[in-house]
Amino acid sequence: MTGGDCVSMVDAGDVERDAEALYDIQLAASPPESLRRQYPSMSVRATGARTALRQQVEGPEQLTSFLRDLSGVGLVLTDVHLLPPAPATTRSVTYEVRVAGALGDPLLRSLRCPHYAVPEQTLIRLTFAAADLERFLRACTNCGVGIEGVRRVDAPQPRSQVVAT
Repeated sequence: MTGGDCVSMVDAGDVERDAEALYDIQLAASPPESLRRQYPSMSVRATGARTALRQQVEGPEQLTSFLRDLSGVGLVLTDVHLLPPAPATTRSVTYEVRVAGALGDPLLRSLRCPHYAVPEQTLIRLTFAAADLERFLRACTNCGVGIEGVRRVDAPQPRSQVVAT
């Protein structure tokens, strides 16, 4: 820094309050045009129908084998989630694997695992500060659009950490 530069750091409390992060928000339906106008930077896409498959595994090798089997029959994996453990502690853990499309009964029988259909959803991607995210979610529920899930995609970034004058 040269002698004439002045640097102002943002107070640590302001960083969290003003921090922006990228969010994926799953909605049960497409947002109305009025909401799209309020948030013109949002990207909107339909996820399509999916099928959720649950599989208990006793180690990473079994999970890898299960995922390889699903890919081997041509299924497109969209999500893999570790489910919370059951109250009775066992050595196995359960994963939920979502695949693209609504699978037919013959294929589901051959996979031999619990499953359920996941209806089409709308995925919104937007960058928000915490207060703006709350406002957007409230606007969604006010116009009758159900919220299926919210996931922060990246770490918060302060709006302005360092200001040089």
